[in-house]
Amino acid sequence: MNIKIFKCDGTKNNFILIVDNDNHHIIRKNIVRICRKFQTDGLIILSNHKNYDYKMDYYNNDASWETMCANGARCAGLLMYQLNNCGKKINFLAGDGNHLININGKLLSLSMKQPIFKSKEINILNHKGRYIDSGAKHFSIITENLNAINIKKIGSEIRQHQFFKPDGVNVNFMEILNQNHISVITYEKGIESTVMSCGTGSVACAYYANHKNLIKSPTKISVPGGELQLIFNKDWSDVWLSGPAKISEPIIIEI
Repeated sequence: MNIKIFKCDGTKNNFILIVDNDNHHIIRKNIVRICRKFQTDGLIILSNHKNYDYKMDYYNNDASWETMCANGARCAGLLMYQLNNCGKKINFLAGDGNHLININGKLLSLSMKQPIFKSKEINILNHKGRYIDSGAKHFSIITENLNAINIKKIGSEIRQHQFFKPDGVNVNFMEILNQNHISVITYEKGIESTVMSCGTGSVACAYYANHKNLIKSPTKISVPGGELQLIFNKDWSDVWLSGPAKISEPIIIEI
């Protein structure tokens, strides 16, 4: 069977996008093979939904399903707009609920769910942080110097820690640069490595830092793959994450 795919990236967090209503189960069986072939962090399947512009299902490159991927969501919104499946104001459904996207030139703004603390400040393997659900689940850590940490090693150890079993957790390391600027590097479960960018992880970090009165809105978030912009209100009931998205020309592959 031949299918059409699109390669994409949001701040160099890269994915395969597939618009398909009929072959979800077949595609899912081939996620690992497709992601390995194109060396991507994950795969997104977009399908019709009667109440929304579309439904988005995100899978890590090990084929594990995840509730939300903010960088992937921006890419999906741009593709569906380019395919004339929706306008510049988009309402779509993800695993954590519905989201909005506004397209303004090369910048896409995505509404995020209100983050929730899943723990008090806790110490995991000598790293103090908080467990947060920001659309996906994260353990966020504040550090004084990101360059002084072996993020891949420590991230993997925390991701596997008993506290987060059975599902594991994404692990974010954050450095506060000033009241309106943070730097974030994420170790992502399912991918089992650091990634160039993580949107939900960036939001989780900002939520943690804001509750410690270390940052305020608007916040610039530097990630290895570029920059994101975050705007939030006082109680975090209105949260918007903005950044770029890039889409390749379609590619036909056989599965």
